Amino acid sequence: MGEENKYVYCTVKQIASDPSFCFTIPMLRYYILHAHQNGLASAIRRIGKKVLIRRDLFISWIEKQSRYQ
Repeated sequence: MGEENKYVYCTVKQIASDPSFCFTIPMLRYYILHAHQNGLASAIRRIGKKVLIRRDLFISWIEKQSRYQ
């Protein structure tokens, strides 16, 4: 009846433990801390102290990264 959940949000721990990704928790925290400089800000949602990452935007961000930076 209602709108289905279009977006999947994950915690930092869920992304780090997902075998689809090769990121550690410290790496993800670094990217989140610098999200406004590296373009990841659109994928980050903060609710209080909780940080959530929108999975589809995170994957898009990965795909946009240059091999040679």
